[in-house]
Amino acid sequence: MLLSSCDLPSQKEGKQTPLPFIILAEDGQSVTDAWKSIEGDTITTGRFNPGIKLNRWWVKTQVKNNSKFEDEFFLVLNNPHINMIEVYINGNNHPALITGDRFAFDSRQYPSRDFVFPFELKSGESKEVLMILDKRGETFHIDPELLNEGEYDDRRRNEHLIMGVVSGWMALIIVITLFFWSELRHRSAFYYAIFVLSVFLWIFSHWGMGFQYLWPESVTWVGKSRPVFNLASNVALMLTIINFFPPTSSRKHWKILFRGLIWINGLLLIAFLIIPESNVKPEIIAFFLKTVLVLSAIQILSILSYLIVQYLAKTKFAGYYLAGISFLYSFSILIYLDQVSGSLQLSHYLLNFGSAFGTMGETGLITFAYMRQASLEKKEKEKLALEILKKEKDYADQIILAQEEERNRLGRDLHDSIGGMLGTLHMRLQGLRLKTQDPELQAIQVLVHQGIQETRTLSHNLTPPHLDELGLVKALANEVELLNQEVSVKVLFYHKLETEIPKATEVMVYRIVIELISNSLKHAEASEIAIQLISDPEKLELIVEDDGKGFSDEQKIRGLGLNNINSRVNYLKGELTIDSNSNGTTTLITIPN
Repeated sequence: MLLSSCDLPSQKEGKQTPLPFIILAEDGQSVTDAWKSIEGDTITTGRFNPGIKLNRWWVKTQVKNNSKFEDEFFLVLNNPHINMIEVYINGNNHPALITGDRFAFDSRQYPSRDFVFPFELKSGESKEVLMILDKRGETFHIDPELLNEGEYDDRRRNEHLIMGVVSGWMALIIVITLFFWSELRHRSAFYYAIFVLSVFLWIFSHWGMGFQYLWPESVTWVGKSRPVFNLASNVALMLTIINFFPPTSSRKHWKILFRGLIWINGLLLIAFLIIPESNVKPEIIAFFLKTVLVLSAIQILSILSYLIVQYLAKTKFAGYYLAGISFLYSFSILIYLDQVSGSLQLSHYLLNFGSAFGTMGETGLITFAYMRQASLEKKEKEKLALEILKKEKDYADQIILAQEEERNRLGRDLHDSIGGMLGTLHMRLQGLRLKTQDPELQAIQVLVHQGIQETRTLSHNLTPPHLDELGLVKALANEVELLNQEVSVKVLFYHKLETEIPKATEVMVYRIVIELISNSLKHAEASEIAIQLISDPEKLELIVEDDGKGFSDEQKIRGLGLNNINSRVNYLKGELTIDSNSNGTTTLITIPN
């Protein structure tokens, strides 16, 4: 039965495409009969796609050099997946070449991902070519072209460029998605990385590059690779979606539907893997492939419907997924319609690489959704961390203020109670000493006086004088003024505060300053102490310097006062730097606001 062939439109010299050909369903004809029986009208487009059929196909065409020069020409079938091809030349009944996917890649006459047959033709020379193509039980389409050497080199160069860009893009998406999985710890990102990898392997196999570079000897795998990778991508995509958008309790039917589809895809995948292809009849292969097609259609409708529901429910990132999946499926449907009807007349590159272009758009949109999700989660984590830090600081400040209140109470009690009793004891000893003139009483009176002084000092240290009422600067200024009156060391105080300091920080800073002054007075033998307190919106800076004898690193480690200072600075998330030598000591403390 004659099906079709195609007219060759008028073309410029050297242009040999599209190629007219005649095609006939194989029905037991011999090669001789095929040479004689293939006659009839021509096809209009040159593209032939009968779908899934159970017969082989005879194809007859003519390759001719219409140019003025001898050249090498390449007959390209534009289908890298044909199980077996027998090529006959100029009425010969013996095949000039037998090749196909059921033979190792080295059996091909020309090392190309597609089936390419080279011909050396002189000017005006032509050759009749007859082929029988076997792809029973599977989708079958051809678009024969005859390209001269320059055209073919341009075609290969452009195709390799496109495949390189697509491969690089897919590899980048896989790396980025795995990075998001490691950062977000979302299973959906892991499943999506598997989906992208499966789609990429399907595309690589669809191009014929897998057979050329990855499994050139595995003739049993070359036919299984595409349906296996397709089914794997189906499973990974559905797992991605139900993990990224978990169905709510009111939408359990979606969960049941997706789980059912996942199981069906998984079982079909296992069947393709374990059933030997050589033992399967074309009818069974056709049934499996048609089942996969129907399943894919159901899956497409299910995924799009579910994403529309999520989008209408204003679920975050549902729009990105819906746009990405729609973009991919639009390309797939466009290519499928063109292959079935041929009416769309898609270009060679769109027809062969449209699926890859659709996948690039889909992966770009969905990967952007992961980027947005990672960014939002990072901001939420930072916000939560700041809230936790603020609560911890507020709690610690409350503890510090409570401690200060307790210190104040103890200081007041120490001053009023024990100080008062010691004062009364001192006065009575004074009276007894005047009456008896006993020198022992004088010694006791001196000890009592020392006790009074120590009690006053302890009370003073426990209760910062009017810190709450006066504020840090005034309280320190009063302390410096008092010191200049009581000790021989000259104490200087410089301050410049541009921002308000929290009460808890004021208490800490006050005690740090008093501790540093006390250390200088007790150990440094200094003649001058300088205090600087400066703040800006970013930090509070405290510098205390003296011109004393300094101290060693060992003393720095063992000193209780310095340990207390360091603990307070650490609590305030500040930095403490001490520079001490024989010329004096400089202490720099920086506290962030």
